[in-house]
Amino acid sequence: MGIELTLPLPVSINKLYINQFGYNPKSRSRIPTGKRIMSKEGVKVKEAIQTAAKTQLSKQDWDYEWTKENYIYQDCYIYMNRLGRDDNNLFKLLNDSLEKIVYDNDSRVLTRTQRILIDKDEPRIILNISQSPHRGIFESEDHLKNFEQKCRGCKRFGRNCSILKKAKEGRIQEEINDEFECSKYNPINK
Repeated sequence: MGIELTLPLPVSINKLYINQFGYNPKSRSRIPTGKRIMSKEGVKVKEAIQTAAKTQLSKQDWDYEWTKENYIYQDCYIYMNRLGRDDNNLFKLLNDSLEKIVYDNDSRVLTRTQRILIDKDEPRIILNISQSPHRGIFESEDHLKNFEQKCRGCKRFGRNCSILKKAKEGRIQEEINDEFECSKYNPINK
């Protein structure tokens, strides 16, 4: 399952935040507050990205709930407005803008730049978003199910095994070796 979105080119992280200033009535001057706020351009582009994403997403089949516990691939085809821009500086605004619209949390987005081209007349970013097959430390849903099936014969399984829980979360543990065998396996019928 996947979707495709064509979105406005995000503002670079270098131009996304500005220093906030306050007013000092004594000296009648502006003084820095020490806070960083999103620039007007950043706010405008974020709103444009969100509007375009909502419109396009409404016409496609996408399982938002699935993104709450699983990773997704976000393949990017970037059409920069000029040569020399750094694609890595675009992803902060892009991923933050799509959070709670396309996916629950951008910490589960595996961003991959597939191509960068220059189009000064129509800068944009095209995203192909799809479900990652990985489940925790496992290569696929089937791999997880096979491991979990073995776990059912272990005494720890009935007590909500913390090793299995951590493996589903993607945590590497010394109890599970490279062949996906658990050193704490304790058969029920022993």
